[in-house]
Amino acid sequence: MNTLAQNNIQTNIQFLVTKKVTNSNGFLHPHILFDKIQIVATYPIREFYIHEVPAIVDYTFKMTKSARLNDSLTIQAQLIQQDDKKLMVRIMVTKPKKKSGTEEVICTAVFGFPLKEKPIRKVS
Repeated sequence: MNTLAQNNIQTNIQFLVTKKVTNSNGFLHPHILFDKIQIVATYPIREFYIHEVPAIVDYTFKMTKSARLNDSLTIQAQLIQQDDKKLMVRIMVTKPKKKSGTEEVICTAVFGFPLKEKPIRKVS
């Protein structure tokens, strides 16, 4: 398996937690976050497919903190590995800590996508 260290394909998406996606206590529903990151995971790999990105073949998902109403989250998706059969995308969701000015990790995930077609080569 080849690591794409020299080819850093990454996407950052902002996501605001609204009342529509929270429970009665103001916490973000985990399934809403999972659905959103599943979509964002396809962004860094779209150039590898002529047609639609195929369905995920495997994943890991770990939610370490809760997000609350009005939290501004950053969803980072990065292509981390590719081989003849699969592309792997790492997701990290963070929110800013108000007091320290640092980022707090809300969840992490890794998604695997089948590589059914040969990669499209960009002509420079």
